Amino acid sequence: MIFLIDNSAKILLALNTIFLVSTFFFFVNKILIYYTPSKFIKYLISKHNNSNNEFIYFESLADILLQSIKRQNKTHALTLSQFFNSAFYLERKKNRNKPTLYPEIYYEVVYKLIEELAILKEKRNYPLEYRTGGSVWLLGELTDSQVSDQTYTWLWRNLRLAIHYLQEDMIVSHWENAHKFYSLSLPYIYEQRTYSAETFQVKNSEEVNNRKLQRERFIEFHYALGGLLLYKKMYTCIKRIFNYTDSEPPKYELLPESMNKIFKFYFEVSDPYDRKFNWISSQYSFPDQSGLNSDGIVKQYISSYMALLFLRQYTLIPYLTIMKPLEYPRIPESQAEKKEWIDGLDYFKELVSEHLENTEIISKLNLSFLTRQWCLDNSKLYPLDFIDNFKENLVSTHEEKSLNLLISEEKISQFNQSTKTILEKTLEEYQLISNKDKIEGESDKWYIGGQRMLQSKEVFSEDSNTHHFNFDSILASLISSNIKEGFASTFLLKKSKSYLLKSEDIFPSIDKLEINDQHVLICFGFDLDYFINQLNIPNLTSEKYKDIDIISVNGIGLHYSTIYVLKKVDLPVISTISASEDLIQKYSFKKISDNLNLYTSVIDLNKTTDEIFQENNENGKEENEIKKSLLLSILISTEIQWKKNINVINIIQYSKYENNGLINTLGEIKPFGK
Repeated sequence: MIFLIDNSAKILLALNTIFLVSTFFFFVNKILIYYTPSKFIKYLISKHNNSNNEFIYFESLADILLQSIKRQNKTHALTLSQFFNSAFYLERKKNRNKPTLYPEIYYEVVYKLIEELAILKEKRNYPLEYRTGGSVWLLGELTDSQVSDQTYTWLWRNLRLAIHYLQEDMIVSHWENAHKFYSLSLPYIYEQRTYSAETFQVKNSEEVNNRKLQRERFIEFHYALGGLLLYKKMYTCIKRIFNYTDSEPPKYELLPESMNKIFKFYFEVSDPYDRKFNWISSQYSFPDQSGLNSDGIVKQYISSYMALLFLRQYTLIPYLTIMKPLEYPRIPESQAEKKEWIDGLDYFKELVSEHLENTEIISKLNLSFLTRQWCLDNSKLYPLDFIDNFKENLVSTHEEKSLNLLISEEKISQFNQSTKTILEKTLEEYQLISNKDKIEGESDKWYIGGQRMLQSKEVFSEDSNTHHFNFDSILASLISSNIKEGFASTFLLKKSKSYLLKSEDIFPSIDKLEINDQHVLICFGFDLDYFINQLNIPNLTSEKYKDIDIISVNGIGLHYSTIYVLKKVDLPVISTISASEDLIQKYSFKKISDNLNLYTSVIDLNKTTDEIFQENNENGKEENEIKKSLLLSILISTEIQWKKNINVINIIQYSKYENNGLINTLGEIKPFGK
């Protein structure tokens, strides 16, 4: 202890000296690290690997890599490239069995690197260009990974950037890697079935369906890329991707082998009602295109690319018996889809014709051989003739099936039920107005009959994939409107006197009529709430004015803001009368209501009698057109019977917005019946 006290000064000096020397060497080491890029890179990589903050050092390393590219420092770029390669791999490993979603900074780094590499005129860092522009980091290489929507978005941005700088090699590099990715990372998953005595089940159906959707999305992306290249007139690049293969015999993973795939996708992307491609420009934006027209432009060029792929089929040489590049596409099953294809083939033919007339495309894609003479010599259909013949096949098949479509009993039942519901409700509304007592002696009678119409069999067919709005109710709704209009018109025909009055004079005028509870007010489209709540008419409710009953019905046609005043005993009788047995037998009518004499009939005009067929030969239509139709009939005879010589007062509410005549005054109102 005495020794330490006596030598304390020396000990402190020694310790300080050691500390200062250590600090000096530590400081020198730091200086050497920061001033030696290779050591600094290793230092940052080490810090990144041991840091909880994943991006602070990652971003610094990205900045150094960008500087290395600018200064053409290949050694540092190679070291950093290996680091980033591992970083992207680890992210894919984390997202195994689900779409890979990288941190946003990862996407941004790739985009910036592509831009720096694209600006350089000399290609001294091809491996890094392949990994970034070739989409290796985003897609992966020989790994079982899935592509997320976010990754697709950035892939498209990266390719647009490469196209902007005319970096054809980058685009082809992407194509090469995508070709491998599609075959190795997204291969078909085959169904695993378990069989029982009567049926079988697919054990992995969800997995199979998911993989199918992934493959379709990947191909869709590259069809859109083809449309973009065509839009930018990069024909040499298109030629290179058309020729790329890594196997012998050649296999083109991202290009169709059959006409069926070409036409199927063409009609998907060109269909204006397909929700999948409603806002296609938001997924696959094209340079210098925005606003309402951008979707149309994108669809146009993708469709044009499909037409180019159609011509490419003529260059394919089958090496297997199952390969038939010029075989007609499979004809769609549904009639609606057949019709869509028939209507869309003319535009497809126009696109093909444009390519055949474009000497630059034909020359650069080595399609100059494709002439009528070559097709004749090689026993092949000329492209335009191929489309014409296919369209004829479609039309023929569509026509034949249209004549013999199976009609859905369920849809007929739906038609009957809708008819019953609509017309029962319509006539039930007027039961409050209908006189409960029969009218004896002479009377005035009006009749409102049923309707019939021709309807395409496709609307009622079993295999229709399209929902036709109001197919089951349109005819019944028309008859319902006729009944309402006809019924209201009979009041107009029976009126004995009419008054046009201002709103405030209407109920005072009813008082001047000197009527009582033996009378009734029939209101057509009359806003009683306005008189109750705004004008505050005393003793007025929605059902009575003083002791006089009010019956309100919906207005229709010209019958709005109108009141008819008459005695209750003079109300009309509304009924439906039965149909003749001969008519029921002739049209095979079926009674569908217990409350009304209401009948319906659905007749296939391809399978009916000559008499009915000729009766419905509307406007001299072609025979086949009529045979492709159904005759929908609703049989109902609504009788509206009124007593003769009765008193009906018509009161109309004046509107300054309508020119409805001279306004009456209260002094002109006379008591009812005088």
